[in-house]
Amino acid sequence: MYTLLIADDEPLIRNGVKKIIDWESLGFSEIFLAEDGQEALEIVRSHKVDLVLTDIVMPFMDGLELSKVLSEEFPEIHVVILTGHEDFEYAQQSVNLGVKNYILKPVGAESLYKKMSEICKKLNIENEQKLYISTMRRQLKQSIPALRAQMLHRIVCSPNANLNRYLESSKGLEVDLTKGPYAVAVIDVDLSETAPEDYDCYIFACENIAQECLGSGHYIFGDGSNRIVVLFRCCALVEDYHEVVYLTMSVVQKAIWNTIKIKTTCSVGSIVDSPQELNTSYKDARRAMDCKYSLGSNNVYDITDLDYLEKTFYYPVKETKKLINSIKFKGEAEIAAAVRDIITSVSTARNLSGANLKMIYIDVITSLLRELSDLKEVSEKIWNDGFSFYKIIDRMGGPEEMEEKLLHFSREIYQEINYVKSNSSMQIINKVKEFVDKNYKNPDLSLSMAAEHVSVSTGYLSGLFKKETGINFVKYLTDLRMEKSMELLMKTDMKSYEIAYETGFANSHYFSIAFKKYTGMSPSDFRMKE
Repeated sequence: MYTLLIADDEPLIRNGVKKIIDWESLGFSEIFLAEDGQEALEIVRSHKVDLVLTDIVMPFMDGLELSKVLSEEFPEIHVVILTGHEDFEYAQQSVNLGVKNYILKPVGAESLYKKMSEICKKLNIENEQKLYISTMRRQLKQSIPALRAQMLHRIVCSPNANLNRYLESSKGLEVDLTKGPYAVAVIDVDLSETAPEDYDCYIFACENIAQECLGSGHYIFGDGSNRIVVLFRCCALVEDYHEVVYLTMSVVQKAIWNTIKIKTTCSVGSIVDSPQELNTSYKDARRAMDCKYSLGSNNVYDITDLDYLEKTFYYPVKETKKLINSIKFKGEAEIAAAVRDIITSVSTARNLSGANLKMIYIDVITSLLRELSDLKEVSEKIWNDGFSFYKIIDRMGGPEEMEEKLLHFSREIYQEINYVKSNSSMQIINKVKEFVDKNYKNPDLSLSMAAEHVSVSTGYLSGLFKKETGINFVKYLTDLRMEKSMELLMKTDMKSYEIAYETGFANSHYFSIAFKKYTGMSPSDFRMKE
């Protein structure tokens, strides 16, 4: 709803305009009356007024002067001149004073209503535009932190040909990179003991703590991989920028731990003089972060620390073979010992470079997955776990965390191999049992025939059958034939020699001997007893 001010020195016109129009239907909830421009101005200054309908000729302050003051002090107010034909020329001049429209009097109720309806439509449109612009400004202000972070990420984390354009655009986001030197640091947040749904919350908390430590003179933003980037604008008066940045990151690291008990590993890149070199400093900081793989996490590392890492390539061949052998032929205790040997070998190999360490772990994981590839059926979960392992290597902490993750995955491989082998073995045994159940009447049925049926060697089937069933193949076949014989003796009048041939014995004499050995009595005695 709007408010209206009618300013005219003639009471008849002033009150008439107020009464002859249904202002409420046009959207006006309150109407003020003034008999001159001075009084009108006082009302405007003390009340919210959306539209002023004013005469030109008035005492103390005429309509033109009022329009001029309103355009200067209250440009958002919509001013309409209400004037006679003799003052029309003045009315036209008022347009230059910010007046939106004018109405010639005398005017009837219908004409005035129609004219005011048109004016109110314009007023509605203007107010909607103002509201939209105001909303956009408010949203833009709220979005500035996120937009600033995106822009800083483009400038610092990814070299590109549009850098100068980004630098220019960043000024509108309250980013000042006009004066160096600069340094980039990286904070790697340890979220290993944090639920995935809480990652964003803890990263946000770490960013806020870092910002509180550093103040508004430096910029902090995420890199999209649960790492935090700090862009330092160094003071030209400081002699050793690098030492100051290093010590500052130590303070930030301790503040994060003391506040939310989250471990972090920090790294500091090189000092650079221009915004065009920021990506170089960022890359140096990321390279310095590689120190955590050999020297451990929860520390602050400097790009110069890389000078102390071994440059030659190393790979724990013997230890990796031991791990594979333990998974294939031994148990979980041996697997744990083999994993520990790999980590110990890597940790004592003269401070390997981060790239070398990543390559070692990638190859170890590949070797484990290669063992799975020999199996016919492997669960989708373990493949996904293996591929996920590749992705998190770059996010790993020190040797302790890597040992824990590698041991967990090695045990998964071990359990999967045993499960698949066991499942595959039982399938073979079940096929053999089905084959025997259908062919036990054949006196020539043998282990070699069963092995040929399931496409394995006789020796392999012999050992597998004993392992999975607890008895050998011959006993299983004999037990089955005996059970069938006893069933026939109890339920039929068949002769012994007939039962012998029916159950796969070559002659009745051998059947009788085998039956008595199995039951302790002859076939005829068994039948009589039953």
